[in-house]
Amino acid sequence: MAIKKPNKPETLLQSTYQKFWQEFNIFSAADDTFCKEFNPHPYGSIRSYQDYSIGEPYAICVGISFKKHEIRTSAYFGNLEAYLFYSEMLKGRIERNVGKRLKWTSHQTKASAVLYDEADFDENHGWENAFQVIINDMCTMKRAFNWVPSKRTNDI
Repeated sequence: MAIKKPNKPETLLQSTYQKFWQEFNIFSAADDTFCKEFNPHPYGSIRSYQDYSIGEPYAICVGISFKKHEIRTSAYFGNLEAYLFYSEMLKGRIERNVGKRLKWTSHQTKASAVLYDEADFDENHGWENAFQVIINDMCTMKRAFNWVPSKRTNDI
C-alpha cells in the first residue's frame, strides 16, 4: 500500500491526530529497532490509526484513543484463508510470543487479531510514553506473526 500525503484536517481532532502521528513518525524514524522492522511514514495520518504494509498475508495497523489512553496494534488480514490458518493453527503460539491474549475477529472479507495496551497519554501530554508502547507492540506483533512453523506438528 502506497503512502500518500493525507487530506487536510477538517476538525480539531483530525489536526490532533495528524500532529500525534507526525511526531510519532519522527520519533520512530530515530529508533533503530523500529526501522529494522518497519518503514517510518513520511506524513502523519489525520485518523486515529496508521497502517504499515509488511507484505502478505497481513499488515500491521496501530491506532490510539486519547479518551481511553488505549493503543491498538493489529495484524490486519485481507485474506480470510490466511487469517483462518493463523487463528486456528498458530493462535496459541502467537499469543505466547506476544505475552497477552489478542482479540481475534473475522468479518465477511477481512479479519484481524488485535493487541490492546495502555499508556499514560492524552491529546496534549505523554505522547512519548505512547510512542514507546506503540513501537514495542508493533515489533512484538510483527515478530509473533512472522514466526513460521516447521513441518513438525508439535511446533504449531
